[in-house]
Amino acid sequence: MSLKSALGSVFGLFLLAVAGLSVLVAASLVGVSLLSGLTELRIVGVMCALGTALIAGFSGYFVRKAVAGQVMPSNFDVSVAYRSGP
Repeated sequence: MSLKSALGSVFGLFLLAVAGLSVLVAASLVGVSLLSGLTELRIVGVMCALGTALIAGFSGYFVRKAVAGQVMPSNFDVSVAYRSGP
């Protein structure tokens, strides 16, 4: 494994860990809100945590797939079999 692959893999895992921690933060804020009441700050906190989880999760997944070489190329197959016409 090259240095680039190792760093990309570690960065992807870091982003996935951030996504997991963000979900835990959102769950804890929801739990606190259920126990002691809903506030504007908690609502914003849950929304920010879930947004961070979504972005970091997809980014980490994509980075790990890109490092592994499993991302679809942008110039997909346009052979005769896929063309419409007579």
